[in-house]
Amino acid sequence: MKKLLDAIPKILSSTPAIFIFLFLFVYLVVFGIVGLFAKNLAPSSDMQLVLGNYTNVTSALGAAIAAGAATAVHSSVKKLHAKHDALKKSLDELHAKVDKLSSRK
Repeated sequence: MKKLLDAIPKILSSTPAIFIFLFLFVYLVVFGIVGLFAKNLAPSSDMQLVLGNYTNVTSALGAAIAAGAATAVHSSVKKLHAKHDALKKSLDELHAKVDKLSSRK
């Protein structure tokens, strides 16, 4: 179950998911606005009901982008922590060597 939950941000921020949300946005919002002037291009009420309303599409697109950003930030923070741990280890080794050299005198 945890693996499935961990995979959700990756799936939401994947390229196909973003394209699907952008398609829905263009179809519902842009064609909806164009449909105000050209009635034959307006999405039908049934299609709006099936594909979702404007709020759901825009919030899904925003969630997908946020999930991708959060995943990227999380992975970069993990890398930063690994670099910090390596630097701390090398500094501790350096201090040990300096202490050893200064105790010889």
